Amino acid sequence: MLKKIIGTAGSRIIIALITFSIVVINARMLGSEGVGEIALIVLGITIILLISNFVGGGALVYLIPRYDPFKLIVPAYAWAFLSSVIGAYFLSYFKLIPVDYTKHVMFLSLFQALGATNLTFLLGKEKIKQYNLISVLQFVVVISTLVVLIYVLRRVEVMSYIYALYVAYILTFIFSFIAIRKFIKITNFDKFDEVLIQVFKYGSYVQLANLLQLMNYRLGYYIIEKYLGKASLGIFDVGNKVSEGLWLMGKSVAMVQYSKISNNDSLIFARDLTIRFLKFVFVITFLMLVVLLLLPDSFFMFVFGKDFTGLNKVVQSLALGILSMSISMILSHFFSGTGRHYHNTISSGIGLVLTLIFGFTLIPNMGIIGAGITASISYFFSALYQLIVFIKITGTGFSQFLIHKQDISFLKSELRKLTY
Repeated sequence: MLKKIIGTAGSRIIIALITFSIVVINARMLGSEGVGEIALIVLGITIILLISNFVGGGALVYLIPRYDPFKLIVPAYAWAFLSSVIGAYFLSYFKLIPVDYTKHVMFLSLFQALGATNLTFLLGKEKIKQYNLISVLQFVVVISTLVVLIYVLRRVEVMSYIYALYVAYILTFIFSFIAIRKFIKITNFDKFDEVLIQVFKYGSYVQLANLLQLMNYRLGYYIIEKYLGKASLGIFDVGNKVSEGLWLMGKSVAMVQYSKISNNDSLIFARDLTIRFLKFVFVITFLMLVVLLLLPDSFFMFVFGKDFTGLNKVVQSLALGILSMSISMILSHFFSGTGRHYHNTISSGIGLVLTLIFGFTLIPNMGIIGAGITASISYFFSALYQLIVFIKITGTGFSQFLIHKQDISFLKSELRKLTY
């Protein structure tokens, strides 16, 4: 198990370093205004991807071991096309994305949704290594293409990043499709309606939660852009991405946790695995957060450019939220892996309500620091709800959340396995 976590964490570290490099390039070359515009475009693509994932998303990890893969991928592909077309023009109509980039958002969303569906199939089959390799490849292609366009061809513009995404998403789809085709055998459509009902049932629970959670993460972006402009949004986006980099270990562990729990029907197994992972992720995230909080604003200005002042204060305002989300990630995958997706939906709904209340109150008065405080409040109470429900369902006592000798022994045992 630890091999899979380390492999996943390794790929996540590579992705995080590449992502950080991309943020630096965009910040230094395009300035806060350009970064703000990119943030809105990427947010639009992400929203559409989440809508697409109502059929082709994380619920497939739970459904793949239980249903015919062919009957799962057909509706996933069809839904990806519909959601990309309708979603892009819907966001454009309400001016939630820059209107000039509507068609680009549509096509990028489609390719990303198709590739994400394929990657989810690999995860459902516990092909973690292939999943990680293709995921890393996507980001390698993005930064390689971006460097060529900006530094070699001297195309210092937002479209250079758009073209880099095109190349990366298309290649990801091609390679991921090659990887899953051996699992997809064309069959008939007997009982297809029953499978479709299950796909929408579980997908709705999972993605409604994810969509609400995205609003927790990013609703503040629209409020910032409305009251403060794209330049301020660009500064907050960089600070937010730096802080969210601390979720690296949590995302890596949660991915393996979800795959393991989805393929095991024991609640005791799911509980014990979740508690052990939660303690591990919390400690690692806390230590990394302490280091990040000690970095002065001069360091961030040196890395990202003089446009990006006050980033250390943004990080400080997000600190409680980042730590809370490290807990929430593990608990979310417990609920999803055991078929209790609705608790994630409720948790995200609580966070969204708090984001709406505090976002329109704090951001106009406190600026991007208000946005960070709003996010922290939202993340904290979302995680608190999940923790209370987890304790109630599993009967977990407070002492079980403390680090015990058994946890150390388990870690040592897994480390020894790496030598074989």
